[in-house]
Amino acid sequence: MPASTSAARRLRNSNDSSAANWRNGRSESGCPAPGRTRTPRILIAQAASLHWETSMALPLSKQISTAEVPVVDLAPMHDGTPQEKARLAAHMAEVCRDIGFFYVVNHGLTPSDMQAPFEAARRFFAQPAERKQAIAMANSRDYRGYLPMKTLGDDPSLKGNIHEAFHFYLERDAAHPSVADAKPLRGPNQWPGDLPGFRDALLRYYEQVDALAYRMLGLFEQGLGLPEGGLRRYFNDPMTMIRLLHYPPQQPTDSGEHIGVRPHTDNGAFTILSQDDVGGLEILGRSGDWIAVPPIPGSFVINLGEMMKLWSDGIFLATPHRVVNRSGLERYSVPYFLMPDYDTRIEPLVKNSGEFNEPVLHNTIARGQQLSCGEILGAVWQRIWPSLDRQRVD
Repeated sequence: MPASTSAARRLRNSNDSSAANWRNGRSESGCPAPGRTRTPRILIAQAASLHWETSMALPLSKQISTAEVPVVDLAPMHDGTPQEKARLAAHMAEVCRDIGFFYVVNHGLTPSDMQAPFEAARRFFAQPAERKQAIAMANSRDYRGYLPMKTLGDDPSLKGNIHEAFHFYLERDAAHPSVADAKPLRGPNQWPGDLPGFRDALLRYYEQVDALAYRMLGLFEQGLGLPEGGLRRYFNDPMTMIRLLHYPPQQPTDSGEHIGVRPHTDNGAFTILSQDDVGGLEILGRSGDWIAVPPIPGSFVINLGEMMKLWSDGIFLATPHRVVNRSGLERYSVPYFLMPDYDTRIEPLVKNSGEFNEPVLHNTIARGQQLSCGEILGAVWQRIWPSLDRQRVD
């Protein structure tokens, strides 16, 4: 039995058993910041499960407040004193315990740096369909390339999202050991052959945001009380990827059948999102309402993924989010997903001393299941994305 199929079966079984735990209310976890009220975990679990549902209602989202999604100034990360960096790490840790979503400013990238991937995305998605299909993800064993709108993987219960995408990962040449040895999920990227400068612009952006991610990783280490390098050691041959996303215009009256991205939590360590000025990102707030996270010029949006939640033993949150493009305009976004090495076992690195512990940390992975990063990603991606001839269009 292929490893990804076996892992998918184990994930599915643990997800079935975890549903009863959520319904029984054994779902609180972690160490909320003093004076803050956390999102009830039952709401988080219910929202995460909506990722797999075939339809959902779309009530209007509430407007953001900085009490829900704060703005974190990263200036001390670059040139602050040790004391200033420690205060920044403590502040980030408080936000991660409370909501797991925040904006960052003074991150080190210029407006021109941030604009470059959007220019590349507009050029790519404006191509005729046949040119994009020439590098379709369905031609790749490793989930790289173009993902047409509503294209799906193996799970027949899923409905297609209303966006098209282009995926690329850390660029490795054919001589790289993980490529030469045909290791799972680490094959070559697929690049369009007729867009001059496209590849170079995106790889340059990858390097810039990758450097930011690793500087922030040190703050997460400090915030969790880990030694220097306590997280960085898991990123020697990482599975990090960037997606270019294009959402077509939709009207405010569109139903749940036309949602851009259904509610989900990200799988990796954390995500660095750059979004255009259209908006559409929403998170599940502490009250159980969906809250709009509008663009702030010059900022990135940071959200934690399930692997960071696992490493923190549930102290840090991975908050459900979705995209609903009610603007009537095209929307573009560029998320960077920081992922560890394929063989990294995702297990707690610190002890959660909170009153309650979740029986399930990842929304599909039971505590103690001992899966690697690659097994987790392979099983999840097989469900939601095509690979080689495995392709289904909703």
